[in-house]
Amino acid sequence: MSHLTRRTLLSATAATTGVAVAGAAPASAVAAGRGPADLVIVNGRVLVMDERCRTAEALAVRDGRIIAVGSAREVRRLTGRRAQVLDAAGGTVLPGINDSHLHLNSLSLNLPPYSYPVDTGTVEELVAVVRDAVAATADPGAWIRGQGWNDNRLPRAPRASDLDPVSGDHPVVLTDFSFHATTVNTVAMRLAGITRDTVAPAGGVIEKDADGEPTGVLREGAQNLVRAVVPAFSPQEVAESVRAGTALLHQRGITSITEPGIGLNTLAVYADEAAAGRLRVRITALLSAGPNAAGLRETLASFVRPEGVDERLLRVGGVKVFGDGIPTAAKTAWLHDPYLDGTNGSLTVDGATIEEQVAELGEIITAAVEAGMQVGTHATGDATIDAVVEAYTAATGRSRRRSDLRHYVIHGDLAPLATLATMAQHDIGMNMNASIKHLLGDSVASVLGDERSAYQAPYRSALDAGVRVTSASDAPVTMPDWLVGVFGAETREGVYGGVTGPEQAISRLEALTSYTRTPAWQDHAEAWKGTLQRGMVADVCIVEGDLLGVDAHDLPGLTVSATVLGGTVVHDATAAGSPTSGPGPAATAAAAAVAMSSRHGADCLGAGACCCRVSDRITGRPFTA
Repeated sequence: MSHLTRRTLLSATAATTGVAVAGAAPASAVAAGRGPADLVIVNGRVLVMDERCRTAEALAVRDGRIIAVGSAREVRRLTGRRAQVLDAAGGTVLPGINDSHLHLNSLSLNLPPYSYPVDTGTVEELVAVVRDAVAATADPGAWIRGQGWNDNRLPRAPRASDLDPVSGDHPVVLTDFSFHATTVNTVAMRLAGITRDTVAPAGGVIEKDADGEPTGVLREGAQNLVRAVVPAFSPQEVAESVRAGTALLHQRGITSITEPGIGLNTLAVYADEAAAGRLRVRITALLSAGPNAAGLRETLASFVRPEGVDERLLRVGGVKVFGDGIPTAAKTAWLHDPYLDGTNGSLTVDGATIEEQVAELGEIITAAVEAGMQVGTHATGDATIDAVVEAYTAATGRSRRRSDLRHYVIHGDLAPLATLATMAQHDIGMNMNASIKHLLGDSVASVLGDERSAYQAPYRSALDAGVRVTSASDAPVTMPDWLVGVFGAETREGVYGGVTGPEQAISRLEALTSYTRTPAWQDHAEAWKGTLQRGMVADVCIVEGDLLGVDAHDLPGLTVSATVLGGTVVHDATAAGSPTSGPGPAATAAAAAVAMSSRHGADCLGAGACCCRVSDRITGRPFTA
């Protein structure tokens, strides 16, 4: 367990207020600099996480950079009188965790009082949550938001007919566990203008009853019909949520994230937070591409990179494309061979036919590549993944400049073996979610069949093919508990027991690499983060115990004892008041939100919540996870 004296804790707290955490000096300048370390980490097993899998006993930091990693004696020689000393107490020291697919802007906004958890086991229990939320709301016409219903657990999706008797004049919008479906009451449908004659957008589904009337269940792009009328959260609410969510990330040892699919308004919030010195996690942002190339070109024409912000703290890396749905009970992922019931999903970009949609997908990706943007595309079905990879290779062509944009497939649940080989050949990455597979277990066997269910999230096949694989939580879909992800990737165990596709399991070291070094490659940042080598930025996670030696089943219970961001301690589990969001009411609110997030995460794990669609909380419009 790490220890801080009162003096060093106070200095760390003061240092995090209004101070940029991104390292300003290049590695060469640090190596040539003189003077003692201002922070040393001792008494731990240091996992450098470089390609040689080196380990060490201690490391030293000066001006936010690692100046030495080696034996305790070597580091002791660099320790001056005023150096801050972190005692790892025999624990494991590794690079700060890089959650490479996480929706920070909505992490805390998916919790009360903004949104209510409806991940219940029965429709009656869900209705009771809505009834209580209505009773607790003073404004008679206020929107009631909820998140988490799961039609893999419920006998059916909740409908307007369930919600209407308890909601009165309140419009109700409840997003499912995957963020790929929404159910609303009649008031909300009326405000959105949804009738029996409403046509769903491409790839979207408006479920209807036997009489042709909408039931209130909207899937994929059809959710936009109601999201367009849901009041957006204010920039101030989003900013407060970001601070609270960041404190939660620090508790998990997370120092870098990729925020996929945001709008320009949300980017402005991040830029303002960074300029004010309040942004204390490294963000690589992907702009939302939208369903057609024309819309993306319009977004790119309006996009201006944030000025006066260190790109090592906030960087727009590219665009996020939404390819299809998910291969669960929703059955909205596009497959070569249909689901067991004979139905199939589709692409979710614009187009009247699948041929037109495939062409539009190619145009969207080409528009991004022509603008010099990296592309991450949500693609879960094998047919979608094939279309995406083909579009990547076509857009890149033979251009050497374009070949290093480092496009990647997001989720990649059912990536074909031959396509994995093509991805490796063109250095196309894969961003997968072991924690989601852990939650799903074998529950999708009833819709995909045993073979495809076992293959889902093909970590082993991807790595063996030579694909660069990153891992992510997709929070708030699952809480950002990377230790759960490492456990799931290593064991392939489901949350309710049983092992699904053990042949796709990977080693613990491979899993840790997918949360550290490889995400740095995805971020075009491997030269300065992702390992604990000399000259790298001092982003560090300290975990109690032997991370490599502990039984896999004990991994989720390990505690992150300290987190360091750019040489500044931002979390210490033994301290009475680890730095969160600065002094005053904001810090109190952040601490409360973090505690709430932890409880909610435990509830979600128990309920089996999982994957994929989150809202841009300023525009209120959905985008994919």
